[in-house]
Amino acid sequence: MTAKLSSQEKERFYRIWFVLLHWVNEQLHLVPWLPAVPSEGSVQPEQAMQVRNALWANDRLLTRFITENPTQLSDEDLALVESWQYRLAGNFFVVRALKNYTVLLTDFAPHARAYGVVGLTDSVAETMILPLPVYIQTVLLPFEDRIIYDSLLTTYNVSFGSGIRRSLKEAYRNATEREGILTSLLPTAPANLNELRLQIEARSEKLLQAFRKHLTQTGLSLKMVEQHASTIQHFASNVLLSQTPSHGLLDMTPNEVESYLQKVDVKTAKTSFKRFVRFLVETGRMEYGQAEELRQMLK
Repeated sequence: MTAKLSSQEKERFYRIWFVLLHWVNEQLHLVPWLPAVPSEGSVQPEQAMQVRNALWANDRLLTRFITENPTQLSDEDLALVESWQYRLAGNFFVVRALKNYTVLLTDFAPHARAYGVVGLTDSVAETMILPLPVYIQTVLLPFEDRIIYDSLLTTYNVSFGSGIRRSLKEAYRNATEREGILTSLLPTAPANLNELRLQIEARSEKLLQAFRKHLTQTGLSLKMVEQHASTIQHFASNVLLSQTPSHGLLDMTPNEVESYLQKVDVKTAKTSFKRFVRFLVETGRMEYGQAEELRQMLK
């Protein structure tokens, strides 16, 4: 895999994308002319943006296109268009250029999410004029089992000071510890639930290693460090993984912790959770509001 589509995949995307935008413009008459195939002429980005914005603002247009299939797309191509109902539009920070994708970090509350996005002609990172991180607006689309963008993006000409860069680095770490780097926008198939649980377990173990290191630095004995970490690990494995949907430690709720403490027969269990919540707050892994709810329950 590479950080951009193959030439065949790129041709397929643009062939479908031009047909779709051309059809939308035929329905709405937004711009004087928009070609139905890429080879018919260049497209002004402003005009394409206008038609694209109208398309994504009205899901009925996408539904009509799929139902009527005016250009007789193949079943495979039509299924790809149908998958675009799972698109994700918004503002993103372009934060990492990796081998298989460029990582985009959402600018959404309450938690940032990290998406591995494959470029079209070049990797997303290579299309950036400014050095990373870069703040952009775009629409992410499923492309089979990967994520691309809809060929149009707006780059905001802003620079980031050391404080913002530090916050982005922290948000990136938290996003990868919470969910990993997401490489699909499609709903998780039931067959993949076991794989999802394995991924959650791996991220929990990585977080617990950081917790152990944090406790050691406070001067606790190795015995107490392992006891606290083992309690949290047991909770993660026996409670959080059994939930529907399964989730990790960064998304634990006061009710889940309280129920666990009522059942477990470990005298230091509450102390373990107090120390864990303190660790999450002090390292910037948990927001104040979420931590305060847990603290109140743990009193």
